[in-house]
Amino acid sequence: MEFHIDRAKVLPKANLWELLEGLKKRYKLIAPVKEGEKFAFREISDVSSVELNYTRTILPPKKFLLPYRRERFSYDPETMEFKSSFKAEEQVIFGIHSCDLHGISILDSIHLKENPDPRYLEVRRKTILIGISCFPDEYCFCLSTGTAFPDGANWDLFLTDVGPDYFVSIGSPKGDEIVLTFKHLFREIEKEDLELYKRSTAKKKRAFNEENLPDLERISQLIELEYDSPVWEEEAKRCLGCGTCTNTCPTCFCYTSVDVPDLTGKEVKRIEFITSCQYPYYSLVAGEHYFKPTRTSRFRHRYYHKFVGYPYQIEKLGCVGCGRCTAECPAGISMVKTIKRLRGVDEKELREVTE
Repeated sequence: MEFHIDRAKVLPKANLWELLEGLKKRYKLIAPVKEGEKFAFREISDVSSVELNYTRTILPPKKFLLPYRRERFSYDPETMEFKSSFKAEEQVIFGIHSCDLHGISILDSIHLKENPDPRYLEVRRKTILIGISCFPDEYCFCLSTGTAFPDGANWDLFLTDVGPDYFVSIGSPKGDEIVLTFKHLFREIEKEDLELYKRSTAKKKRAFNEENLPDLERISQLIELEYDSPVWEEEAKRCLGCGTCTNTCPTCFCYTSVDVPDLTGKEVKRIEFITSCQYPYYSLVAGEHYFKPTRTSRFRHRYYHKFVGYPYQIEKLGCVGCGRCTAECPAGISMVKTIKRLRGVDEKELREVTE
């Protein structure tokens, strides 16, 4: 007996590479590849280099939607005539994990809701997002943030590994179009596929270690109430202020801009580039005033923005539990452990309770 579900299909794993080849012929294909001992999203010329079994990339795929450095426009300083030569390219970002898809959804809320950024909007319209399932390591806490599984409608296809096949969830008309274009590679869902899909979901949930999961119940209230906690200063003493945590974050979007004139002085380019709230100069304003003058205040601000500011602004947590900030921090600072300390959870006591 076959189950015909309009919003899902099955892709045999053997057909995946043909699908990627077909996508590469039609779009710029971006996917994770292995670089040394780590992984990164790169434009793909050879689909055999695509890495499927990875936990996280160094940087999130947001860099292909919101580049770390970009020219916004140029202008003539005498006539003040503005022009922009930007043109978005059609692209497919393949192999995105659920936490990063949620991160893109947050960026969409920031850049497309009240005053849409026309450049970001054009890029998003020409981008296809294809996600793939994964399993957590010791840094992942996406189960706590509610981002362990895809949700919403910001993605187009999502592939869940169910053994010999991928269970393919269809999230948009773009996803429908891909399935229709390559329909010879997909098949209809059968009862066994659905059972395997549900088992895969349950297996991922069981893979999380409770000790690595923070309690985020009323986290906004906790951060507010513990605003003057000594934990902030104690943790900030180890912080290098390097900005690695924000630069690897899927949801951080702080940027600054500079006007760069050419040698003739007849054309000026407005250059925008991603920066970090952890840098001292970021809070510097006219009159030599720093809104966040100390490393402690800047350290605390990141948590405050993720767990208080974002929920107020877009009604979502600003953290997707990807674990990059902890995994890449040169000082070994853990967001999960900081939150547990704020809750008064002693690691030794916690182990005794859970054993």
